[in-house]
Amino acid sequence: MWVHGHSATIEVHRVGRGEADDVNGVPWTSIIGMRLGWGVVYRGAHNHYWFHFAVPTPAVDHGVRARLCRATVLFTADEGVTLQGVHVWDGPSRAFTHDGLSVSGENATLVDGRNSFEIPGHEVRWGIGVSAMFQFGDAGNVTLHAAGVEFEF
Repeated sequence: MWVHGHSATIEVHRVGRGEADDVNGVPWTSIIGMRLGWGVVYRGAHNHYWFHFAVPTPAVDHGVRARLCRATVLFTADEGVTLQGVHVWDGPSRAFTHDGLSVSGENATLVDGRNSFEIPGHEVRWGIGVSAMFQFGDAGNVTLHAAGVEFEF
């Protein structure tokens, strides 16, 4: 199951999002992003932000619960903007964590361990969300193209 980058939302609970974080000076894009055909663009500087994707979740098929196999985030990040971590949530429970990343540049294809991660068979109970944390070391943009989760029964 995949969702387009348009569905991504930013976790905003820190002081400091404002005009300087607007994409190309377009008002409110620091909060809602700038949606384009190929994804959503967010801008940041000298901070980190979590972005969240709600993934359609097949919980049960013919009496068998789905299991997570893989999570992927497709994105393009400016120099100085890096993917630092990917977490997968099953409702209120964290099902998978991969931190300690430092991935930048164009990541529009699946690369294992870079933007695509094997998940060791977590049984799905609720709804699945993918969260990606980006560090903005310098002022720059990240374009979120898509996120997906592979399930097996």
